[in-house]
Amino acid sequence: MITHFDVSPEFSPRLTGEKYPFSLQVNNFKKIKNLKDIKIITIKSTSKINKTILQKIPHLKAIITRTVGVDHIDIDACKRKKIAVYHIPDYGAFAIAEHVFALLLSQTRKILPLSEKTKNGRFAYQDGQGYSLKDKTMGIIGVGKTGKEVAKIAQGFQMKVLGYDQKKDYKFAQKFKLKYVSLKTLLGNSDIITLNIPLTRKTKHLIDTKTIKLMKKKTILINVSRGEIINTQALMKDIHKFKYICLDVLEDEKNFSIKNPLLKYDKVLITPHCAFFTDLTTQNILRTTNQNIANFLSHINENKVV
Repeated sequence: MITHFDVSPEFSPRLTGEKYPFSLQVNNFKKIKNLKDIKIITIKSTSKINKTILQKIPHLKAIITRTVGVDHIDIDACKRKKIAVYHIPDYGAFAIAEHVFALLLSQTRKILPLSEKTKNGRFAYQDGQGYSLKDKTMGIIGVGKTGKEVAKIAQGFQMKVLGYDQKKDYKFAQKFKLKYVSLKTLLGNSDIITLNIPLTRKTKHLIDTKTIKLMKKKTILINVSRGEIINTQALMKDIHKFKYICLDVLEDEKNFSIKNPLLKYDKVLITPHCAFFTDLTTQNILRTTNQNIANFLSHINENKVV
C-alpha cells in the first residue's frame, strides 16, 4: 500500500495510491486510513520521520522523500528497522537559484513598495533608487548544484563571485570565474551572501552571532536552503547590520504565525518555502518520485540513501 503526504493539486493526478494534503505527523494519525497496512510513503520536508512515527507504521518498508535533503528523516532509525530511504538528487537547482535572484532583485530594486505606491496613484521614479548588482561581490556558501547555478547567474549580472565549500570543483571555478576562499574571508568580503547548503549538525546555526560579526555592514543575506542554518535570535539581535534579508525558509516553519518578529521589518522579505516550486520542477519531482517507487519495488539502488 502506497500513501502520499503533503500532496497539492499540482501533484495529485500523477500519483497513484492514497493521497493526503497534510503532513505525516502524530496529530494527523486519526485522519489516515489503514495506518498499519502502509508499506510505502512519499513525503516532503514538513513530515518529520522519527522513532514515534515509525512505531505507528509497523509494516513500513520504504520512505520516498520528494526532496533533495533528508534531514527530516531519522536515517539511523530507518537503518535499524531496515526501511529503505530514497530521495531526489536534483529536481531543479536552476529554479532555486532563480529564486535567489528573484528575492534579491525584489529588494534591491524596491519592486514591492514601488508597485504598491504605483497602484495607489503615485507614479514617481524618485522613490525607487536601486542598488546595482554590477561589480558587487556575491558570496556563495555551498557550491553544490544550486550554488553553481547561482554562480552562473551572477556572472550574467557582472558580479564578482566567492565560494566556500568543503569540496572544490576547480574546473567549474575557472570557467565561471568563481574564487574559492575560507568561510571567514567570504563573510568579510561579500556584499551579498547566499546560503545553499544542506542542514546537518555542522551547518545548524552556521549563521550566528559569531559569523554575523564577521560580515560587512549592510550585507544582504539570502537563505533558500533550510531555516535552521540561521540562528533567528542572533539574526534579530544584529538585524541593524543588514541592508536586506531575503528568506525562503524559516526556523520552525510548521509553527509560523503572523506574530513572527521578522515580519515587522521592511528590510526582511519572506516567501513560503517555494523556491523549488515551478512548472518544470513539479514535472521533475513527479517523474523521479514515481521512478524511486519503481526502483524500490525492483530492488534498484539508484537514488537510495539507505
